[in-house]
Amino acid sequence: MKVKLTPLNIVSALALVTAVLYLWYRKPPEHVDVSGILAFFSFLIAVVAFVSDLIFRKFIPSLKKLWIIEGVLIAFIIILIFIIKASV
Repeated sequence: MKVKLTPLNIVSALALVTAVLYLWYRKPPEHVDVSGILAFFSFLIAVVAFVSDLIFRKFIPSLKKLWIIEGVLIAFIIILIFIIKASV
């Protein structure tokens, strides 16, 4: 079985590691706050990235094209985040 490492696999792994580390090392809240929201969003990003990767693999058989398309998608999302952050 050939394992395909793709950019969305890397993103989903990093998001899961972020969620686990945040839950592992967070301090107990002294007051009502939204602790755990970073872990929730990290887990959500990991699931979305994993499902997106499966969909891309189904429709794009070439590993080189898969890397290009997923890399462009990740770059587009990062640029979109910066644009939204600058406008708010």
